[in-house]
Amino acid sequence: MDKTEFLEILKSRLSGQMPEGKVAAHVRYYRDYIEEQVKNGRSEREILAELGDPRLIAKTLVDADPDEEQEVYDGGRVRGDGYGGSGYERTDQEHVKHHTYKLDLSTWYGKAIVIAAAALIIIGLVVIIGTVLPFIIVACLVLYLISWLRKR
Repeated sequence: MDKTEFLEILKSRLSGQMPEGKVAAHVRYYRDYIEEQVKNGRSEREILAELGDPRLIAKTLVDADPDEEQEVYDGGRVRGDGYGGSGYERTDQEHVKHHTYKLDLSTWYGKAIVIAAAALIIIGLVVIIGTVLPFIIVACLVLYLISWLRKR
């Protein structure tokens, strides 16, 4: 196996398991690591043997991903998160519902939400300034007139 094949297997195993931004970051990390080790005089074959199976690395990365919503068995409890960010925690006697919301900025809709929020903030500032500005102008004119009248 060479570096290209290693990275392709890693990418294919991670794709669909986590956001594409994270997949690209993991692949980039391993590519940079291999290239750095080759620059330091090690052989590509030796480095890949040390890293091991890219399928196992991908499984470990997916399992260790804290943002990944998955069902976990924890000694008599089943914890999981379903679609839409809502989840449940169930014990034998207790049912507790909780909601989690995660925004992935590596997706188009994550970026669209951030842009929409920024646009709303800018519009809000313009509206506030447009509402307050006439009062400020009138107050400045009144203060100017008062100071002008005092000088006379």
